[in-house]
Amino acid sequence: MAETSLGAEASDLDSSESPFFAANMAAFREHAPQLHARLAQVRATHSRLFIDENGEIDIILGDLRFYSEDAVAYTQRQIDAYFEAPKRRFIDDLLFDGEVGLESRYKLALSAVLEAESVNLAERRVDQASHFTIVLGLGLGLHLDPLIAYTSCVELIIVEPNFDNLYHSLFVIDWCALFEQAALDGRAIHVVIEKDQASISSHLRKLISLGNPALIDGLYVYQHYESGLLKETHQAFHRELSLHIQGLGFFEDELVMMANAVGNLKKQNIRILSSQQLPREEPVFICGSGPSIDGDLDVIAAQRDRAIVVSIGSGLRTLLAHDIRPDMHVETENHPTNAANIERAAAEFGLSGIILLGAVTVQPIVTELFDEVFLYFRDSQVPSAIFGEGIDKMGTSGPTVANAALVTLTHLGFREIYLFGVDMGSRQADHYHSANTYIGIGENEEWAGSARLPVPANFGGQAHTETILGWSRSAVEHVLKNNKGIHCVNCSDGARIAGTIPMLPWVLDLQNQPVDNSQIMDEIRGKMSIFPLELTQRIWHESELAPVTKEIFAKIDTMLASAAALDDPDLKWVYDLYDLLVEAKANSAAIGAYLFGTTCMTIGSFWWFDGRIEDAQIRRRFRGIAAQELRALYSDMERRLSILISDVGDCITGQITTINSELDV
Repeated sequence: MAETSLGAEASDLDSSESPFFAANMAAFREHAPQLHARLAQVRATHSRLFIDENGEIDIILGDLRFYSEDAVAYTQRQIDAYFEAPKRRFIDDLLFDGEVGLESRYKLALSAVLEAESVNLAERRVDQASHFTIVLGLGLGLHLDPLIAYTSCVELIIVEPNFDNLYHSLFVIDWCALFEQAALDGRAIHVVIEKDQASISSHLRKLISLGNPALIDGLYVYQHYESGLLKETHQAFHRELSLHIQGLGFFEDELVMMANAVGNLKKQNIRILSSQQLPREEPVFICGSGPSIDGDLDVIAAQRDRAIVVSIGSGLRTLLAHDIRPDMHVETENHPTNAANIERAAAEFGLSGIILLGAVTVQPIVTELFDEVFLYFRDSQVPSAIFGEGIDKMGTSGPTVANAALVTLTHLGFREIYLFGVDMGSRQADHYHSANTYIGIGENEEWAGSARLPVPANFGGQAHTETILGWSRSAVEHVLKNNKGIHCVNCSDGARIAGTIPMLPWVLDLQNQPVDNSQIMDEIRGKMSIFPLELTQRIWHESELAPVTKEIFAKIDTMLASAAALDDPDLKWVYDLYDLLVEAKANSAAIGAYLFGTTCMTIGSFWWFDGRIEDAQIRRRFRGIAAQELRALYSDMERRLSILISDVGDCITGQITTINSELDV
């Protein structure tokens, strides 16, 4: 603090005369070059750094003081109060959902170990240290050092909406020391400068994903100053906590998707959506299965000749039951229930004239039910990593089929999009599907989802959503924010979707000429790539999945065997295992997709149990057993993956007709 330069307005400060500021700038140049580039461009700030005759530090904006008192005193009092009652976020409970997947097997095995020793777990983590600490508000940064010391965090994420504050902090705190100590401790420091909640939340999701989401239980959240934006961010983070450990993929699902993809790609001359098509002028209706679509069907039918109509997921039956035959149907899920629904719709209504726009991983029976099929590769999946080189991958195509439809249709060139029944929730808390879906007519059960969350409704008032639908809505908003050329009108009476234009359905009156649906499909078809069987065979023959698989599993086994043999095992093996998977993911996207999600889930389960064991001796024994149990789990994964690799080769060459994705469970 003695070397700061605090007396003048920021526009009068000559940062070149401050060795302290210059050293901090050098630290940012080395450790955060993008922020350094912005800092180096500052010539004047809206606010100014201030020190009065008593040595009190504050930030002044016009006639307003930021801290309203000495920043040091404010921060010290706030820190003291925080340490008395720190705000931590916990995974309240591990779900034992009865499934026989690897993650569930591991959780049950760890639970049995503790039950055998009659261990009563603490309600929350008993250790003070955390992996993540999230700081909402940098201000002058005087709270960073004590927070790091208290939390011993490995990942420090600092969110600050006001770039001026970051600039001023370079005159006040020793960023050089922060970065240097972080390097010694193995700590990552991230600074997020954003002015809207959606962007901040997007950054948080990305940084947690990159920083080991398995260890999210017990993270600290510290809000430094009052701000509507930071409060909103805090609330959103609390609501979406579980999302940070969802959507990572899991081993069994990747086995199924690979088996399905091979079943689809071995068919002759499959058409693939391989690249972005030129913009199209025709409107497209995306028709979902939310309950509000039941009141929109007459509108859709009346405008049918002026738009391309696309059904998604279980919305297929809703349209067909009203005698509206879509031009295309979008599918992304590989679950047997989805395939069964399409089989029933085919038997009930027939699917002639409808083109399937499906993920390459849908069940092969689905692609056989349509006269024509266009397939697309999703990002971060094993089939995409192996067979999709040089082909566009559909990013942000989940978690629901509505996301897949938006991304694939814009990739086909459509820019004028109307949403019907894409409710992302419901006006009614426990009613999420159209009366004309198989759920609506009582043949399937209503999807339960998670706890209901109130959100603003599209046409005013309140709607209800839940975690997955909230995630889906955020993903749509992300796509629209990053694709300004999309004109998206939301005619759904559900949750409000930022970036869309609300429009009551009966107001819709398309003025374009009737579209030639057949010609449009011909144009789209002509720009698709053909994926011949010979190409599938060649790609698989040239892939090196088998030796890479053997190598990574050998490394994992050695690591876990060493950890299990230690008399006093620490948590190093947890971090080493995660780092090894990150490295494997970088070297082989396919291996990463197979192992990364399940590894995160199993590490997360271990972390949850371990942090709630109060007896140190029991914890030591538990860690050794946990490593050994995980070693056995990976052995099973290697066995099953080896079978898959062998079966894929045999299926592609015609020695077997289908792959059993259960793979000798």
